[in-house]
Amino acid sequence: MLVKNILLPLGLLATLGLASPTPEAETDVTIDTTEADLNSTTTTDDESTLAKRGSGVWLDLYGSGSCSDSWRPQPQSGWVWSGQCHNFDGFTYGARAGAVDQSPDTWWDDRCTFKFWEGADCHGHATVHHLSDSIKWKNGYAGIPYPTYKCIATANKADGSFYLGNGAQSVLMTC
Repeated sequence: MLVKNILLPLGLLATLGLASPTPEAETDVTIDTTEADLNSTTTTDDESTLAKRGSGVWLDLYGSGSCSDSWRPQPQSGWVWSGQCHNFDGFTYGARAGAVDQSPDTWWDDRCTFKFWEGADCHGHATVHHLSDSIKWKNGYAGIPYPTYKCIATANKADGSFYLGNGAQSVLMTC
């Protein structure tokens, strides 16, 4: 018992040194103006890619393809970020983009595409659905239209045919 009480703190102290942050190294970088001019479009593309990766959609998940049962709690339902795989329990047959402010200036990026996968970590067969296909417009305050989102049958192909027998287990969104 005494040996265990001595070895555990010593092991902890030994690993703290490995986990401590390292100081930032100084870098002296000079950029040639001609090189910067040549890569200016790449910088814009990189900024655009980062902006797209920063976009997310709240996704409510359901056990039925018509979203008629109660939505699944977090962390299954939740934020899905562009370019990142989001895992959840199997037998997920329905999904719906969550409501955004009922403001005409605020809604999810309708260029986003969901790829629902039969396996975890975005592996196996998949179905593809466009967020724009699930938008249903309603009239809001003073007749200003705003989008609401219909249920997406995650196990079905876009033509409606059933494809993923055990439902979806993960989703990858791209915008």
